[in-house]
Amino acid sequence: MLFNSLEYLVFLPVAWMTFWAAPSRWRVHVMLVASYVFYASWSVPYAAMIFGLVVMNYAFGLVLGRPIQRRKALLAVFVGVDLAVLAIFKYFDFGLTSLASGANWLLGSSWEPPLLRFVLPLGISFFTFEFIHYLVDIYRGDMPVHSFSKFHVFAAFFPTQIAGPIKRFQQFVPSLASLGRFDSALAKEGLWLIGRGLVKKVLLADRLAPLATQGFSAAGIGAIGTADAWVTIFAFWLQIFFDFSGYTDIARGSAALFGFRIPINFDAPYLATSLVDFWRRWHISLSSWLRDYIYIPLGGSRRRRAIVTRNLLITFVLGGLWHGAAWHFVAWGALWGAGLSLQHLLRGRVTVPRTVPALVVGWMFTQLFVLVSFVLFRADSFASAGVMLQAMAGYGAASGLQSVVRSVFVVGTAVALIVFSLAGRLGWRPPRIAVPVGGYLRPALFGAATALVILFASVAAPTGRQAFIYFQF
Repeated sequence: MLFNSLEYLVFLPVAWMTFWAAPSRWRVHVMLVASYVFYASWSVPYAAMIFGLVVMNYAFGLVLGRPIQRRKALLAVFVGVDLAVLAIFKYFDFGLTSLASGANWLLGSSWEPPLLRFVLPLGISFFTFEFIHYLVDIYRGDMPVHSFSKFHVFAAFFPTQIAGPIKRFQQFVPSLASLGRFDSALAKEGLWLIGRGLVKKVLLADRLAPLATQGFSAAGIGAIGTADAWVTIFAFWLQIFFDFSGYTDIARGSAALFGFRIPINFDAPYLATSLVDFWRRWHISLSSWLRDYIYIPLGGSRRRRAIVTRNLLITFVLGGLWHGAAWHFVAWGALWGAGLSLQHLLRGRVTVPRTVPALVVGWMFTQLFVLVSFVLFRADSFASAGVMLQAMAGYGAASGLQSVVRSVFVVGTAVALIVFSLAGRLGWRPPRIAVPVGGYLRPALFGAATALVILFASVAAPTGRQAFIYFQF
C-alpha cells in the first residue's frame, strides 16, 4: 500500500477514526491491527514473518535486561540472528553470485550456483536496524520494554515500517502514555506534513523520475551527451531528495495524526558546506545509527588517523551495503568513506575561514561530490556509471536527449529548492493549511481533510502511482 495511492486514501482516515473512537486502553491494539493490515496488503506471509521477528526480539530484550552472565556473548548471538535473517533475504544470492563470478574468472569455469531468489521483504533493513538498536541499548543499560503490545507497536508502527525514519524506542515508547487525548495542534501539523510530502512525491519526484531514468538508460547503452548527463544527474539529485523526504513527511504526518512525534530525517541537506555537514542533514536517522552502532564502537574519531580512516571506510561500506546488495552500492559507500577520511585528515592542518566565499566554495565542492556519488548510487553497472561520469567531464556523445523545456524544468527546480532552503534557514516559513475543528467530530474532520489531500495527489500524479525509492532497501 503506497502512501500516494487511493488505497491509502481509504485506509488512513478509517484507521484514524477507529483509533480515536476506541477507548484509550484499546488504542495500542487498534494501531497494531492497522499496522498489520497495512503490511499484509503487500504480503500476508511476510507480515507473519515480521510478527515472528517481533516476538523473538521481545524475548531477546527481556533476557538481556536480566543480570546474567555472558551478556556480551548473548548480545552477539541475538544480533547475529537478526543479521542472519537479513542476510538470507538480501545478501545470500548476491554473495553467492559474486563468489561464483570470481571463481569462474580465476578458474575459467562456468559454475552457476543455486540461488534462493527470495523476494525482499519490504522494510526489512529498517526493521533489522531498529531491533539491533533496541538490543544494544538494553545491553548498555537501558530498561527493556516489558509490555509486549508497546514493544510490538514500536516495531510494527505502520507510518515508519517500510522506509523509516529509524526510530529509537527511548523516545517512541513513552509517547504511548499520551494517547488518551486528541491533540488538534499536532493533527494540524500532521495534515500539513502529509500535504507537503505528497506535493514533493507526486508533483516533483514523479515528474523528475522519467528524466533520470531516460538519461541513465542512455548511459547504459554507452551514449549520452555532456549536457544531457548533467541534466540527468541533477534530475536524480532532485528526485531522490523529493522522493525520500516526501515519504518522510507523509510518515511523520501520519504518525502525528495518531499522536506520535517522529524525528526529522532531513535538514536542508543541499545547503551542506562539507561532507560531514551533509551527513548531519541527510537521512539523519540512518547516519546517526551508523555513528552510534558502528562508527563509535569501532573507535570513532578519537584514535590514530589510520584507525579513523579504517572506521570511516568500514562504516560507509556497510552503509552502502545496507542500501542494496550490489557492488555499485559498495563503491558508493567506499567513495563516501574515502571522502570523509580525507576531510578528517585535513582537519587541523588546513584552516578554512568562515567567510561567505569560503562557504560558497565548500558548498559547491560538497554538492559536486554528492552528484558524483549519486552516479554510483543510481547507475545499474560500473560501465554505465563510467559513461555518465565521462560525459559529465566533457567527453560525452552528441546531446539532444533532454529537451530545452525539460532542462529548464530541472534547473529551475534546483534553483527553487536552494532558494526555499535558504529562506527556511533564515526563518521564513510558508503559510500552512487552516483546518477548522470543533466538538467531537474533530478526528472525522481531519480524516476527511486528509482523504481530500491524498485524493488530489493521486489524481494529479503524472504517470500513475510510483513506489518510493527507499522501498527497495
